[in-house]
Amino acid sequence: MAAAATPPADFDSPWKDALSFYFEGFLQLLAPWLHQQIDWRHPPVFLDKELQALRRGGGNGQRYVDKLVRVHSKSRKWLYLLIHIEIQGGVISAVSLAEFSERMYEYSYRIRDNFLKIIRSKTGARQPIAIHSLGVLTESTASDTHLVYSEGSAASTSVHFRFPVVHLANWLACWSQLERQAASNPFALVVMAQLSAQKTRGQGMQRLASKTQITRLMYRYQYTEQDVVQVLRLIDWMMALPEELDADFEQAVAQMEQENSVAYVTSIERRSEARGEARGEARGEARGEARGEAKGETGLLLRQLIRKFGPLPEGFLQRIQIATPAQRETWSLNLLDAATLDEVFDD
Repeated sequence: MAAAATPPADFDSPWKDALSFYFEGFLQLLAPWLHQQIDWRHPPVFLDKELQALRRGGGNGQRYVDKLVRVHSKSRKWLYLLIHIEIQGGVISAVSLAEFSERMYEYSYRIRDNFLKIIRSKTGARQPIAIHSLGVLTESTASDTHLVYSEGSAASTSVHFRFPVVHLANWLACWSQLERQAASNPFALVVMAQLSAQKTRGQGMQRLASKTQITRLMYRYQYTEQDVVQVLRLIDWMMALPEELDADFEQAVAQMEQENSVAYVTSIERRSEARGEARGEARGEARGEARGEAKGETGLLLRQLIRKFGPLPEGFLQRIQIATPAQRETWSLNLLDAATLDEVFDD
């Protein structure tokens, strides 16, 4: 019998979810110097809509995960964290690395120029803020801690932009440390899943064994039911197995739960739901987005408008409620530069 080949992996979506659910753990593991500056009593605020309005799509086939996150520093400043994760299809080339550095510079500049400079306190004063850019390269094993984008010359106008970077594949040499970190930080398991998925491309049986070992750590460390279900969904998503091996993995999970006297994910209904989410089935995903997209976009736009302009007149509230998705998108983009409500709603 031929060895089972692994299906194409989807890393973008699980990384986005992992950052949303375990952002503190992400920084604690991969950027501890930055984690220490943040006052975690204030939950992070994800500014996905604002970042979407600023970004330009890449045309080289690479996949990206971007997050713009507002956090409170211990020095009472607002920190804006630009997280850019490059999902690589192999070893990154020098050209791709240069393009990556340029994108980081462009994002940082656009964020400051088009978004952050308009932020003011209730008294109208400029808010004390700082921008931190952090790059993550999933398959790189380089040793440099920072990358640089530069242009121009010392004799004329020049730009020099330096930012920290994480070479994720270096953690393969620190596997035992990842296992120890996973005892208190679920994000360590996300990193283990990413690295194992890269290492086992096209090797179904090896991926099954690795996926089972990573999953077992959750039960060894007595994760809560919420974390078990959430992390297992992410692992299942990142480490997709050939269909003929899915049943073997489910049986292994059932055995783990029996050994630990818990029943978090072994029912057929719950496992089927998790697998459906993890594989991103087109029909289920489309239905979920159709139900929640309009409500979520409307709520986000309302919060942004109220934060900038205060309570909204009834007429504007009604326009937002009956707006089409295209109108909401236009108004969200207009909001970045608008000085008045009329400018926002100028279609």
